[in-house]
Amino acid sequence: MRPKDQTKYNAIIEASLNLVKELGFTDISISKIAKQANISPATIYIHFRNREDLFTKLYIKIRTDLSTEILQGINDKMDIKQIFKSIWNNSFTYYLNHPDSIIYREKFEQTPMMENIDPKDFKLYNYVNNLFQRGIKEQIIKDLPIPLLTSFAFIPIITLLNFHFRGAINMDKTNIVEACEIAWNTIKISDSAQ
Repeated sequence: MRPKDQTKYNAIIEASLNLVKELGFTDISISKIAKQANISPATIYIHFRNREDLFTKLYIKIRTDLSTEILQGINDKMDIKQIFKSIWNNSFTYYLNHPDSIIYREKFEQTPMMENIDPKDFKLYNYVNNLFQRGIKEQIIKDLPIPLLTSFAFIPIITLLNFHFRGAINMDKTNIVEACEIAWNTIKISDSAQ
């Protein structure tokens, strides 16, 4: 078996991101990815078993990279509000700098391939769940189901970025700070000193 070439692997990843952005998942074949990456289809099979394996591993890579970037500089000595705001701001910044990743993630999560993904495999998912559980226990965060808290806290990032990329709003530092504050106010207990 031939050794894996990192340059070709990177080309496959880049081509896949671009094609998913343009075409979605249903219209993409291994041959289209190979053509876009300027490699032979056989090269893709050195790195991935098939099309679904490529797409799934790319999704896992995006989520893993996201976790690593977002959790940098965060430690348990920080209070819940500081941790939340750091995660929120780091998330926004990551996707602002990696717009193709958010497009890919959104589209992937609407496919049947998502059935093979366990969110608990991702460090960030577990960290946020634990943070919210801690916040609920300490009566800082509203006692609501975690998916509800997550939806109101973090899903607006996607909407704001879509507005930003379309030019409907400029998400400059001031607007990012304001949006983060709104997200925090949505999930915190109103009469909390937080």
